[in-house]
Amino acid sequence: MIAVEGLGKRFGQIWALQDVTFATDAGRVVSILGPNGAGKTTLVRILITELLPTRGRAYVAGHDVVEEAEKIRRKIAAVPQEGSPIGFLTPYEFVYAYLLLRGYSRREARRRTEGALAELQLSDVRGREIQTLSGGTKRRVLLAAVLAADVDVVFLDEPTTGLDVLSRRIVWNAVSSMRRGGVTVLLTTHYVEEAQTLSDYVVLMNRGRVVDAGPPGALVEKVPGKYVVEAYGIPADRKPHMTIGDRGIYFVDDPGEIANDLVKAGARVNIRQRSLEDYVLYRVGAVSEP
Repeated sequence: MIAVEGLGKRFGQIWALQDVTFATDAGRVVSILGPNGAGKTTLVRILITELLPTRGRAYVAGHDVVEEAEKIRRKIAAVPQEGSPIGFLTPYEFVYAYLLLRGYSRREARRRTEGALAELQLSDVRGREIQTLSGGTKRRVLLAAVLAADVDVVFLDEPTTGLDVLSRRIVWNAVSSMRRGGVTVLLTTHYVEEAQTLSDYVVLMNRGRVVDAGPPGALVEKVPGKYVVEAYGIPADRKPHMTIGDRGIYFVDDPGEIANDLVKAGARVNIRQRSLEDYVLYRVGAVSEP
């Protein structure tokens, strides 16, 4: 459903993307995970036919992003990172108008609008002007519009950045709902938990390049050790595999011995199983936490 082959994008002398390659099947949730400046938004802008690539090829829903842009636009919907719905409309009016513009009949647009507002828990604000709503609620209005559109592929650029915990969970539920309906969802995020929770496939990016890609579980298996020992107040003779602030991190198969040694030396220790966050730390360093 989405295939990218050797994709590159240059702005002046700066390469924002270099040799990006990955592919995913239909009906999957794909997370493009990476720190700010990794090239995530540039990649999305190419895939939604907003930018032309400098080199390489990309296909969405079986169509080339350069040669068949109009066909792609009919099959996709997108929520950009800085997108905001029209302020003087109500959530109902905005979603309804969006569906009419996409060619739905008035009857079908009304039905879909009602369902999407309920899904995103917006029914209680359906009649309020959007400009009076919080930033998180405005984001949910945008998501309601793309959910109602019933397209083949949805692109969400940083959909939960700045949202509170409740709004984030509502968005996650909507993404899962789209997936159950057979929609392919590509989202960008710098929240590792979000990528691990939602994704069938994760593309880890850093500085415009793909560091690795695969199912979350497969990436976690690449962490060199089944357990992670986190320690604070590490003695000088017990150098960790990685240091983040005042926290030392050890990747081990058997945490018992090193944990006991660290405790005896006065360190505070936490032992846990490895996660996708640990793989990200192992490969590119810290990204972000919700």
